[in-house]
Amino acid sequence: MPFAKDSCHRTGKVSVLSCRKDLVARLQKMGFVESRMFFPTEQGGSVGARDGVWRWVTGAGMFVFLCLPVWAHGETSPVGFPGPLPPVQGERHNRSTEASEYLPPETWNEEGGSSSRNPSFLLPKENLLNESGWTQHYTRERLPGEKRGAPENFYAGVVESGGVLWMAGFSGDILAIDARDGRLIWRRHLSSFLPSPPILGSSTVYLAASEPGVTLEHLVWYAKTRTLIRGRGPGLVEALSRKTGDLRWSAAVPGGCYGSPVLLPHTVMVQTGSGHLLFLDRNDGHQVFDLPLDGRSLGLASPVQEDLRVVVAQENPPLYQEVSLSGPRRIWRFGWTGTRDWEHFFIGTPLLAHGIFIGILRRPDPPEDEVMALNPDLGRVLWSRTFPPGDLPPAEDQSLPVESGNVVYVPSGVSRSLMAVEVSTGNLLWTLSLDERPSTGGVVTGNLLLLPLPSGRLLAIDKRSGTLVGEKKVASGLGPHPPVVVGHRVFVAGEDGSISQILLTEWGKKVQLLAFPPAPESPSKEAGLSSVPASSGSPVAEERDFR
Repeated sequence: MPFAKDSCHRTGKVSVLSCRKDLVARLQKMGFVESRMFFPTEQGGSVGARDGVWRWVTGAGMFVFLCLPVWAHGETSPVGFPGPLPPVQGERHNRSTEASEYLPPETWNEEGGSSSRNPSFLLPKENLLNESGWTQHYTRERLPGEKRGAPENFYAGVVESGGVLWMAGFSGDILAIDARDGRLIWRRHLSSFLPSPPILGSSTVYLAASEPGVTLEHLVWYAKTRTLIRGRGPGLVEALSRKTGDLRWSAAVPGGCYGSPVLLPHTVMVQTGSGHLLFLDRNDGHQVFDLPLDGRSLGLASPVQEDLRVVVAQENPPLYQEVSLSGPRRIWRFGWTGTRDWEHFFIGTPLLAHGIFIGILRRPDPPEDEVMALNPDLGRVLWSRTFPPGDLPPAEDQSLPVESGNVVYVPSGVSRSLMAVEVSTGNLLWTLSLDERPSTGGVVTGNLLLLPLPSGRLLAIDKRSGTLVGEKKVASGLGPHPPVVVGHRVFVAGEDGSISQILLTEWGKKVQLLAFPPAPESPSKEAGLSSVPASSGSPVAEERDFR
């Protein structure tokens, strides 16, 4: 509590009496203590009136409860914790689109904008008069002898904040463009390629990068065993000015960095390919704390953070590890024993939703994907669901689940399908079969699910039933990260260097009604929380085919 630190801990000259008076006055204002509690001067500050002893015990108890946490923790944690993260924005929701945040964020603290990985935001008022969709194409700088630079590759997708779009190019370029028309604001070329989305603070852009340093031998071994053995090149965490793109600092870290950092109140957290969870100072990038973890590779995933809890995913050997930021220290680890390393591996960045940890396990022989939910307090399996068998995707394939409204949307590159599962129970709601391999669960706004596919198609799906209602070709290729929805606007960045704004109002009445359903008639039928029709037994599972 700020008042405890300000009024009672500011200096050693504050008297116990004034501290008690200030505390009781604030407790009275908060309704914890009755106003008849007072400190008569003639009694030297001791409690007078009837029930004085009881009131003093109550006040002392509240003092201990509210003030001691400040003494106990204060600035003692090496990562600026414990204590909850400052909220990026209010958790208010429009009742007709529960899946969406009320306003776009001013900061983008982690991959996907939140632990649910669902970057969907509303606007209080929108003026779409004389507005239409647009597409811009960006190329890399020309090399000597080239007439035209090669197209950028926005494999990492797009991030939106403050009316600006941010894209990290695979070649090492970071771009900031105006969300109104796609006009370039600034561009910066970094020395390493950027495989993950940028993270945004209030005035700084943070990126994870990796020097090449990986030989063909390493890539062949990775394709065979899913074990990321890094080359000599270090990983990098770099900070740029949001306004100008100027480099503020660059920090070399052991092993490659392939997942986005996570922004904490005082530090930047990043996991490295050499098995370290690092905390770097946000101001200058110096290393504040190094927490070595088990295993030789933390894969392509980003850390997953919720309050003081962090879970890191290691691809092979398959291992999840939970770390408490109050320390920091490891709480538990979850994995398989008694098998060859490459018989199982976790794939992609997991998520934390409604107090449940959800990740995807892949078995190469025979090829099979399985989504599982763990109790994050104990590291024990709560439920799991297996996709139909199929064929093994390329080594770089990712599967990133997305959660919205107590439903997790899970892609399977092996079975070429998308599964909707209830988070709390594991009940299967529906399965949608596809003609190519999805890499993400998409993005949900209202009752609409937008699913990008590697071929560059963007599918519009009714999230309640898994029914396909529309499709657009938006690029020649799309990476594993979902598009960003801001009100009626959808922003999509492609692997061909394109960035597009698509208006949901131009996609037909059916799509628009799903994205912005009318207000519910009764609280029991709130839109955004609906799924398949309930039956007297377990929920009905529907299967759709779009081959």
